[in-house]
Amino acid sequence: LPTMAKRISTRVRKAGLKPGEYSIQILTRGPGRMIPWAGGAKTPLIPASTAKVLTAAAVLDLLGPSHRFRTRLTMRGSLSKDGVLDGDLVLHGAGDPSLSGRFHEGKPMTIPGRFARAAAAAGIRRVRGALVLDSGGFDREYTHVDWTAKDKQRHYGAPVGGLGFNDGCVDVSVRGATGQGRAAVTLAAGHGPWALKNSIQTIAKGRSSVGGRWVDEGRTLELFGRVPRKGRASFHIPVPDPTLFLGGAVLASLKGENILVDGGARHARDAADRRAGTVLTEHVGDLIPALSVMNVRSQNVYASMLFKRAGLALDGVGSWASGGRAVNAMLKRRQVYDAEGTDMRDGSGLSPKNRVSAGVLADVLHKFDMDPLRGPVLFKSLAVSGVSGTLRKRLLSLKGRVHAKTGSLNDTRVRALAGYVERPGAVGHVFAIILNGARASPALIDDLVREIAR
Repeated sequence: LPTMAKRISTRVRKAGLKPGEYSIQILTRGPGRMIPWAGGAKTPLIPASTAKVLTAAAVLDLLGPSHRFRTRLTMRGSLSKDGVLDGDLVLHGAGDPSLSGRFHEGKPMTIPGRFARAAAAAGIRRVRGALVLDSGGFDREYTHVDWTAKDKQRHYGAPVGGLGFNDGCVDVSVRGATGQGRAAVTLAAGHGPWALKNSIQTIAKGRSSVGGRWVDEGRTLELFGRVPRKGRASFHIPVPDPTLFLGGAVLASLKGENILVDGGARHARDAADRRAGTVLTEHVGDLIPALSVMNVRSQNVYASMLFKRAGLALDGVGSWASGGRAVNAMLKRRQVYDAEGTDMRDGSGLSPKNRVSAGVLADVLHKFDMDPLRGPVLFKSLAVSGVSGTLRKRLLSLKGRVHAKTGSLNDTRVRALAGYVERPGAVGHVFAIILNGARASPALIDDLVREIAR
């Protein structure tokens, strides 16, 4: 075996890893690659968030790097001279994950405000019908059956629809009162068909302990806990329905423009109800920044929406099942090594039933590395060692030389990393490392990457 392979074999053996607990593949970058070392490369394991590499590859293959998401507001019906629309406003979704404050100075109401101002500019003062919400071919299975109840209560398990808003979460900021009584609560984006019950109390001193839950079958958001005087706390609560969340935000912005909507916001009932009218405005989001958020920050909502969007492009419906088929279609199109054992059930890697081998991950990364159009986009979307995202505090001795996607699931003890290692003055490597079991750790993975980089 080459020297590098001997070093890695020794490190794996010393760690006590057993067959079935690891899958490792290392390839040389560039054409005519060799395979200097492959340990359990064909073994499908739980990939955690390295699954996002396959989601990115499928989206880039099916949509192309220049894809733009277009979320449109249209009006249908007749508009009287005094501004009464005898019809509906329709918000048409495009699977854009970036309808939030992320690219707007942290102000989530920026985009709903633009929709409302466009309606006002068209002369609308009252809508006899409703704000109809068209999810653009996405299904309404907002969360995955494999996700645990705990997952669905955390920001990383937020719901996914064709019309999403603010990463599917209500952002809650809490500030203790100067005296006794309830704390002050601020919601940057908390609109939807639900009531708010604030039960957070101010205490004289101590640590903040706050949270939230949905009660009354999702009709009321109850905030509970305690916060010290002049203390502060913040947290995120996934919403029951991401589509109605955005609808509520747009309704609130319309009200701010003195536009009354008699029928409120509702889901489109059928294909006829999704019919577009006159375009008032559209929000355009680019795919490339969305991929960067997904991979650098390991943002699950972005991954799941893009997964379903790939499925929509392939099958005409955006669902968990069609997203999996989109990944399989990409693997087949790219003639990926030993892809048969791959089972992608969600796009983020949160499902513990996902199965991917290191061989598949490395071969996808290598195939895209040789693609002059899509390869640079995938490469630049990854976190950089010692610089950005989930690698900002890792592999500091290799600062700037590793571009990779991390993966971690605590409940099933999964740790993974897949990407590229640059070697100054020498050919770099493509690598994928997946560890499942009690011995899995980021430190062990980083040791292996340092061996690859030598």
